Parts: sequence; structure tokens; C-alpha cells
Amino acid sequence: MNMTELKLIEQVRSGNEEAFARLLKQYTPYVYRTASVLLHDGHEAEDVAQEIFLKVYRSINELQDLRAFNSWFKRIITNSCLDRLRKQKPTPVPDTELDRILEKNPQKSDQRLEMQEAILQLIPEYREALMLREWQGYDYQEIANMLSIPLGTVKSRIHGARVQLRKILSD
Repeated sequence: MNMTELKLIEQVRSGNEEAFARLLKQYTPYVYRTASVLLHDGHEAEDVAQEIFLKVYRSINELQDLRAFNSWFKRIITNSCLDRLRKQKPTPVPDTELDRILEKNPQKSDQRLEMQEAILQLIPEYREALMLREWQGYDYQEIANMLSIPLGTVKSRIHGARVQLRKILSD
């Protein structure tokens, strides 16, 4: 994070509405793109983006270390999208590493709804780590930082999610 961004965040924290408008302009494309990838719905992504910026505005003063803004902000984005997904009906998932699991079961390879339902059966910790890795493309260390858990725990959760998915899909 550079000094310009730090100053912008400090100004937002002090209640400067113009600074918040600049922050909004700077981060809206990223928020919308990330939400669109996770939610697979542009309208939902727009709604969630508004909620995300409202959460940021309301809670930015709780952020202790301004240099941690990016990881704090990504966590708000991810958690907001995950909350929205929990409330939605299952929708098809995009092409990912998970397709390799399906390829081992050719009779199921075109049944994306079944895959989505299988993902929803995962325990929340597994599902969250898997979504961050497969849908958002974060590396293991980024996920560990976002979730405030050890790197080994991230690897274990993703491995556990893949094992559970194979089991669910083979039944």
C-alpha cells in the first residue's frame, strides 16, 4: 500500500466524504468483478457491492492497522458474497479445478447443479476455503491472511473439501 492510499484511508476515517467518493471510484471495479465471479449474477453483484461499501464506511474506524486495509477489505468482500450465496438457491459453478473431479465421473460431468449442491453440503470452513481458491483464484497464503488462519489449515481445508466432494459425487 502506497502513501497516497494510506492518506486516502486516513481521510475517509476522518469523515471526509470526498475521500470516500474517491475510494469508491477506485475500488468499485474490483468489488464488482470479484462479486460477479463469486455470485455469477451481475445484479446480485451490484447489490452486494453497495452493501460492501456501506460496511466499509460504517466500520473503517475499527481497522487498527491502515496497512492491513487491503486484506481487511477483501475479507469484507468475500464474507458479503458468501453470506449472499448462503441465501441463494444453488446455481451452476464455473469451469474450475473442480471439473477434474467431475471428469472422473463422466456420467455427471454435465450436471453442474449436482456439483453446486455437493459444494453446499461441505462444512462451511471447507466451502469457504475452496471458493476462495477455485473461484477467486487466491493462493494459499492469501487465503490464510484473509481468514486469519495458518497456511497448513488452509491446505488441509481445501484438501478436505476435495475429498468430501469426491465422496459426495461418487455416491
